[in-house]
Amino acid sequence: MQLWFVILCLLGRVAAEDYPSLITSNASIAVVLDHQFLKDQYQGITDELKDYIKELARVKLKHGGVIVHYYSWTAINLKKGFLAVFSVTSCEDTWSLFKRVQDEQMLFFALTEVDCPRLPSNAAITVTSSDTGEELPQIVLDLRTEKAFNWKSAILLHDNTLSRDMISRVVQSMTSQIDGKPSISVTLIKMRHETNEYLRRKEIYRVLSKLPVKYIGENFIVIVTTDTMTTMAEAARDLHMSHTLAQWLYIVSDTNRRNGNLSTLINELFEGENIAYIYNRTDDGTHCQNGILCYCKELMDAFILALDAAVQEEFDVAAQVSDEEWEAIRPDRLQRRDMLLRHMQQHITAHSKSTDLTSNKDDDNVTTVIENVDLLQVAFWRPIDGFMFEDALFPHIQHGFRGKELSILTYHNPPWTILVTNASGAVVNYGGLLFDIIGQFAKSKNFTIRIVLPGHVKEESSNETSTDMMHSTSARLTLSAVAKGKVAFAAAAFSILSDPPPGINYTIPVSIQPYAFMIARPRELSRALLFLLPFTTDTWLCLGFAVIFMGPTLFIIHRISPFYDAEDITREGGLSTIHNCLWYVYGALLQQGGMYLPRADSGRLVVGTWWIVVLVVVTTYSGNLVAFLTFPKLEIPVTTVSELLLNRATYTWSINKGSYLERELKNSDDPKYVSLLKGAELTSSLTAMEANNMAGANLLNRVRKERHVMVDWKLRLNYIMRADTVATDSCDFVLGFEEFMEERIALIVPGASPYLPVINKEINRMQKAGLISKWLSAYLPKRDRCWQSSVMTWEVNNHTVNLSDMQGSFFVLFLGVLSATTVLLTEWFWNRRNKKIEQVVIQPYLN
Repeated sequence: MQLWFVILCLLGRVAAEDYPSLITSNASIAVVLDHQFLKDQYQGITDELKDYIKELARVKLKHGGVIVHYYSWTAINLKKGFLAVFSVTSCEDTWSLFKRVQDEQMLFFALTEVDCPRLPSNAAITVTSSDTGEELPQIVLDLRTEKAFNWKSAILLHDNTLSRDMISRVVQSMTSQIDGKPSISVTLIKMRHETNEYLRRKEIYRVLSKLPVKYIGENFIVIVTTDTMTTMAEAARDLHMSHTLAQWLYIVSDTNRRNGNLSTLINELFEGENIAYIYNRTDDGTHCQNGILCYCKELMDAFILALDAAVQEEFDVAAQVSDEEWEAIRPDRLQRRDMLLRHMQQHITAHSKSTDLTSNKDDDNVTTVIENVDLLQVAFWRPIDGFMFEDALFPHIQHGFRGKELSILTYHNPPWTILVTNASGAVVNYGGLLFDIIGQFAKSKNFTIRIVLPGHVKEESSNETSTDMMHSTSARLTLSAVAKGKVAFAAAAFSILSDPPPGINYTIPVSIQPYAFMIARPRELSRALLFLLPFTTDTWLCLGFAVIFMGPTLFIIHRISPFYDAEDITREGGLSTIHNCLWYVYGALLQQGGMYLPRADSGRLVVGTWWIVVLVVVTTYSGNLVAFLTFPKLEIPVTTVSELLLNRATYTWSINKGSYLERELKNSDDPKYVSLLKGAELTSSLTAMEANNMAGANLLNRVRKERHVMVDWKLRLNYIMRADTVATDSCDFVLGFEEFMEERIALIVPGASPYLPVINKEINRMQKAGLISKWLSAYLPKRDRCWQSSVMTWEVNNHTVNLSDMQGSFFVLFLGVLSATTVLLTEWFWNRRNKKIEQVVIQPYLN
């Protein structure tokens, strides 16, 4: 155990030598001033920077010390244990040196040329130096590397106030290959810069009207002057190119601190527009004019102060623990680098003298009705630290409605909206398909909802009593409130009409509902004559004629056959009478045979052939009789509109008054639909909730008992059937096979709402993902024992023959007995009459 402790101590001492504490040793920094990059400025900058660092360390470094090593090239040896590396070199050499420094876990801060991607802000500090007015490409590059916009393509609009070299650099900053940053496809459009307002407006309209935004996207970067920007915004709005799905970034090139006030543009902003401005706030009188030496001094100021703070922190911690504990807990290289980096970034943010300031502003308007519009500062840019974002460049693209509460008008209308209220009428819970859609929309677009009922909106009451969803009082109040812009949109299902009410717009359909019709379930026919059903009437007639025909045929062949004369066989009795032949043929049909058979081959062939016919007939009859005993015999149902019209003498039908179906049938030229409307009764809409009231019960009883047909949504008919099944515990209704006249259901928004494209885009995503179909299926009536019969199919079960099935046989038996009794009485009366006649004939004559 002692040996192990000694080894640990030795290992700890080696580690301490590799990573010396700032308390016990001076920090060392490598300053790389690339002679090839600085050229003629190299000697002057080097001499002045050496003197400045020496004086800076003497005055401001109150704790510890620093050793500065100067190099004129980037190929330096980093194994010397430097704490930090500061370089002034080209972009390529800066990145190459950063990769080497990062492997050694050293602090790295660099000054480089413009149009250079900045080093990762969590590992290094990058300053880009350029002449005033040349920073535009760097600004665009920083926007891209900071992922301020997530574009795959962009349209770059500019006028001829910018040089060709500047535009090339801007395009290069957007399209160059950078690790982890996808390039942007750029469409470059140049406009003429006109000083005359009329000509300028004409030129802008000409350019914008020809842009194929459907194919190249709707993300715009506009680099123009202030007057052109104002005209551009108006033209884009007039051409419907500035909307919720488009993004416009204006870079105003002719601004500075004295003329950079854009507050006059507030009145030019409209709700739903995604517009950002980048303009120059540089004070030309500030003493640091983007000079290389100025930035070098600022960076070294920040480093020395960060080093002093780091040494002080180590002193404070080390004073509270023992030497052994301090060696165990003191920061390693990575921790020290992060601490120094944090201190430097804080100092630069608070005390930097580089005043080339560019502000980013975006409109902040998410209320339903614009009351005021303010410019929101979202970022500022400086060469020394790039963009400092306070918010997203396009807040509504990244954050949706930014957590705002939107008023949603709704009313109870299952399955679209289901409201649960308490005794005072306040909504305590809500659900339904539309609220599922709105809930997903609110989640993706970051807003909350506040339920507003139509009764809470002060409107004149309607005299309509119809419960149709477009003509009810709630629907009328909802339409009026939405048209006046009192709510963001309505969570209510409305039919999409070709001529919508004024002041509203429809979203894309959330559901498509076909029409169908409901009739009484086909009744089972009487089984009294079940024994006759296996054969049709003409088959029975042919069979009867065959019996009648075969009797005389057998008698004639039997009488004229010479076989009996040749064999001297008497023909008396048996088949010698036509009466016996008829009964023989009938008995053979019933598989009873007879006492006498023909002895001649000709007669036997007739009888044998008849037996074959009897075998086929009886077998077929028996098989079909079993089938008719098993399957119920139902009346022929009406399943299509054409069949309904063919049976108009038997059936009546009703259509909801004022419904979408009535409107479409009136506008239809199809003779079938014209006849359907002409013969229809116009009634009020019936819902599942109203199926048990008097009017609803009367209409359902007509369908149930009077051969009446109800035409409505297939969905609504399913609900009515389900409600009736629950109320009566019977399956009395079925739906026709045919679906016709599909009705599209959508939400409504105010006609002036700019958010309709956003809502439609989200609904389309839900439909493609199958969410709407899944949600709607959860509210449909569940399958029950009536489900199969509701679509005109019936389940086949084992059937036990009962008296209803056999009553026909007893009817035949009764008719047979009655016929026999009648014949008996006839025979009795006939015999009695003959006896009386005979007595009268043989009575002797007496004088």
